[in-house]
Amino acid sequence: MQAQQPATMLHEGLTPSGGLPIGDLRGFGRVRADAALACLSLDRSKPALASSRVDRSLLLLDVDGDVVWDQAYVPGTNVIESTGRIGAAELRVVDFMALAEGRPGQGDAVAAGRFVRIVTCTEGEVTFRLTCGLAVDAAPGLEGRTVDGAYVACSHLLDFSDECASASVHLRAGQSAALVIAAAPLDGGPALIADTLHGLGDTIHYWTWWSDRCRYKGEDFDERLRDVLELKLACATGAGMICERPGTHGYAPAPLGECSRAAARFLALGYRQECVDLLSHVHVQSVEVDAASWGADEAFVSTLARYTERYGDAGLPPALRHAALPQTDPLRAV
Repeated sequence: MQAQQPATMLHEGLTPSGGLPIGDLRGFGRVRADAALACLSLDRSKPALASSRVDRSLLLLDVDGDVVWDQAYVPGTNVIESTGRIGAAELRVVDFMALAEGRPGQGDAVAAGRFVRIVTCTEGEVTFRLTCGLAVDAAPGLEGRTVDGAYVACSHLLDFSDECASASVHLRAGQSAALVIAAAPLDGGPALIADTLHGLGDTIHYWTWWSDRCRYKGEDFDERLRDVLELKLACATGAGMICERPGTHGYAPAPLGECSRAAARFLALGYRQECVDLLSHVHVQSVEVDAASWGADEAFVSTLARYTERYGDAGLPPALRHAALPQTDPLRAV
């Protein structure tokens, strides 16, 4: 599949911890250019998972020899594809956070609570080691519970220790291996490969459906779409945006001004629901904020005005409809 070149920032004002972002609308992670998992949270309302050693990434792929990596997003998605060449061999590594198909009546897909890595040998044959930096107190096996309460499973046998879970894998062309870090127990073994490939299909289906809603047609379409795809990862239903807190393993609500500016970026590409959700969050939260010191008034008012110019009050909740009325202070409208 043809890959889409990545953007480098989640959104304005944030300092990435390193790597390209992935997520499932509840969890969040970053994958570095060498296919290392830099950080992972299965639920941003809780602390991020921490490697047992500060000098080790959460997940490493170690291969003997020099590897030349090429990394990009699968077009129109938040699925990352990293291709590594080692001599005559080639590996394709696909990383994503799985999204299950939503039930009828749901506006979005459902987070499966899983980080998934699928490694496929596309040329030659190669031996490598997958090392997950989460401690597991168990005998070698196909799955285990980490000391942090997460679960790890692999298609190949895992060795567990108080520092990591690791698997030695040898693949020939056309063969695959899978490793999953999850919030709930799951079974490892060869069947995990089929399960993760099914999850990959569901996840790509959701993100391409979401991308197809874009109404922007400019020459910089790819860059603008990538921008909002990454913004979407920060969105949290009813809570605005939940963002990385630089220098920590946690997340925090984005400032109201950041939410207003993100709403404007969604609106510019035709994402009405995301725009309304963020404006509604800003409006509710700003009731307790002094308008003179807030500083996001202009972004909120101008975005709401552009929305009503384009769509009228269709899709706006009552409070935003009232805020959009002429000569109404949007910060004090009820």
